[in-house]
Amino acid sequence: MDLLDTPCSVSSSESWTHFMVTKHPGAALFMFMDVFLLIGALILTGAQATQIARNLTTNEAANQSRYAYLRGPDGRFRNPYNQGCQRNCAYFLVNGYNNDQEAAWPTLQQTVQRS
Repeated sequence: MDLLDTPCSVSSSESWTHFMVTKHPGAALFMFMDVFLLIGALILTGAQATQIARNLTTNEAANQSRYAYLRGPDGRFRNPYNQGCQRNCAYFLVNGYNNDQEAAWPTLQQTVQRS
């Protein structure tokens, strides 16, 4: 029984999903797996978009506590290559990479003096 040979009429007493599961279980399984993979792909796309916006690699995001250059003078997370969300995203979309120019962030003493 081929999917293309089967008439597409579903009786009024059964639902479309019931018809697909009983008459075409392979197609129903394929659709279920597609939805499962789509969810995973969307999660990974969101994670990558967040990292692009922060100008981080996956390795830096996972191991940020191991890298001294990702800590500011106060010990908290600070990415010296972050140029801001809009500039990071624009640079990535135009060039596809970043040459890692350090941002001119004020030192901790300058930040405290301004407050």
